[in-house]
Amino acid sequence: MNRSYLSASFAIVLLALTATALRAEENKSTLPAQPAATVPQVGDKTPNAQPLDPMPLAERTARAESGDPAAENSLGYHYAFGVGVKHDDKEALKWLTASASSGFAPAQVNLAYLYEKGRAGKVDLTQAFRWYRAAAEQGDAAAQYKFGDMYELALGVKRDYLEAAHWYRKAAEQGNANAQNNLGTLYHQGLGVQRDYAQALYWYSKAAAQGLAEAESNLGVLYEKGLGVEKDYPKALAWYTTAAKHGARRAQYNLGMLYFIGRGVPLDYVSACTWLRRSAAAGDPIAAQSLKTLAGIMTPHQKLLVLAQLANPQDAGTSTAQEQSHFISGGIENQ
Repeated sequence: MNRSYLSASFAIVLLALTATALRAEENKSTLPAQPAATVPQVGDKTPNAQPLDPMPLAERTARAESGDPAAENSLGYHYAFGVGVKHDDKEALKWLTASASSGFAPAQVNLAYLYEKGRAGKVDLTQAFRWYRAAAEQGDAAAQYKFGDMYELALGVKRDYLEAAHWYRKAAEQGNANAQNNLGTLYHQGLGVQRDYAQALYWYSKAAAQGLAEAESNLGVLYEKGLGVEKDYPKALAWYTTAAKHGARRAQYNLGMLYFIGRGVPLDYVSACTWLRRSAAAGDPIAAQSLKTLAGIMTPHQKLLVLAQLANPQDAGTSTAQEQSHFISGGIENQ
């Protein structure tokens, strides 16, 4: 699961009306966002992109029935997502178990995910831990990331930030953007490692270079607060804007608050309301609270301008395709 931060400046906002502006009282602690899912919810909906290989289902099935681990994994993926076949978790479990039992790491990751999310009948974190570990020990970056996540979030195992950092680092060094971001947050908070903002900046930057919205948002926090870098509001604004357009709700909130209090930008209630509404719509409760205050001081004309902006939404990228690629990595699709 990805971690992204609420700007420390906006964690607690006390709004005092004056003739011209609002003031914000800063909360000195940095609050992480609620974790967001980073592995696709397989089977919840048909994926946007089709698998990369055009192999006919009959041939794929024949290869799976002959014991080809890659074909077994691929067929399990198709049943899990309902691609080219009727969605069937039992069939997905059957084929992924066959492939995983033969030692095929991508299938072990996929099988672990089914157990983690209750797609194998019920949530079974013991089995999820078992299969993530099997793949992680083979060097699979996606598994190493998820294995680290289990240690950080105490999923089926006692919380251990040191182990989380160990596995995140292994995945991060292989280029896994989610692991890079989460390793950055451990350095940011000093969990399992010595607090080191320079290292947080390094790993956030690696993940942000791959377009990970949460990492882009976290870079904004570093630049806004001057953690490991010189305080730079224009750079904070740029990173929050990029992340917000990519759908990061905490970045949307932080960006809205920059406009709300006029930090690094002119005071702009219309832009503030637009981004706070996006964040609130994504489930951020603090954004919803701030909206109530803002709504009480905006003019009718400003509210109409907000509605006009919302009618023409900003680009809001999604990591669905990226997450799906983690699920199918190493299968027939990549051969």
